[in-house]
Amino acid sequence: MSIQSLAQLESRLQNLIDKLELSRMELEELKVANKELEEENKHLKHELHTWSEKVSSILGKLNTLADEEELEPEIQREEATA
Repeated sequence: MSIQSLAQLESRLQNLIDKLELSRMELEELKVANKELEEENKHLKHELHTWSEKVSSILGKLNTLADEEELEPEIQREEATA
């Protein structure tokens, strides 16, 4: 092999090494970003669950009030006839 061929090979290898190192750095950045997104997702799921429980509780109270309002006229009629 000539010196020129070895120089080209060295140049190509150095380019590949540089690209590999850049890819590794990008991968690390993506891992960090992914971890942050996973944590945010976990937090948002917890927040959604909390709000769902609150909404369910409010709906339950509204249903109870609606049921009581439906019973109120019957109670008033029963008291009037007694």
